[in-house]
Amino acid sequence: MVLEEKTRSDWNEPVYVQVSRRAPDTIHNPTEALNFLANAWKGSRKKHSFAREICAAAALGQVSPETAREAFVEAASEARMVIGAPHTEARS
Repeated sequence: MVLEEKTRSDWNEPVYVQVSRRAPDTIHNPTEALNFLANAWKGSRKKHSFAREICAAAALGQVSPETAREAFVEAASEARMVIGAPHTEARS
């Protein structure tokens, strides 16, 4: 098992996004989100541009990583991509 070191720009919780019927992508930080937005995005572009701008700013340290996460989640939600944490246990 390989453990990945969490970096300062990693989000507290990853975002799981699914495009069409592909396996979900796990996005850990603004740089990965920016790459996904540029290369894998298949949904609505309404909030896409704003998310790209915010993720780019976070990658440069101009805004917080969590602000970028919020923008990415909003864009993915609006594009009707499946978002969640499939390995999260239900709380009782």
